[in-house]
Amino acid sequence: MEDKYNARFSSGFLFNILKSTAAALAATFAILVIAALLLCFTDFPEMYPLPSAIAATILGVFAGGNMAARKNPENSLASSLLTALIYSVITYIIGSILDGRITFTWNTVLFGAISLITGAISSILSERTGRSGTYKKSSGLIDRLNKKSINKGYRFRGGKL
Repeated sequence: MEDKYNARFSSGFLFNILKSTAAALAATFAILVIAALLLCFTDFPEMYPLPSAIAATILGVFAGGNMAARKNPENSLASSLLTALIYSVITYIIGSILDGRITFTWNTVLFGAISLITGAISSILSERTGRSGTYKKSSGLIDRLNKKSINKGYRFRGGKL
């Protein structure tokens, strides 16, 4: 009975989660730097920092969650969600340090929810792309007709055309 509820984790599960979280943070940082440079040196309006931060969060967590799900295929959802959770906690701590105070706002909830939902979606999509592309033939009406026509079909006998 205990084996049923016992989760199986690979030997480097935590290490893979931490590497995936580091990759997610690096991707987010790179996207935020590019967005900051674009906002600074171009004529974009000042209303784009929040959408660019949301886009950077989505792309970073998607990259990290996908990496974690591929490294741990037997626990892909758990590893992606754990990566997204650790990502959220680390970014909250970094944001609190940079702001100089600990605050909990609706933006905090928004970014936490976005990261967890993106982690779940990346797990689902990584499972879809990991499957092989072989398909079985359907036993539809056309296949049945083709089989019958091959067995009972006409054969060309004899000479030249």
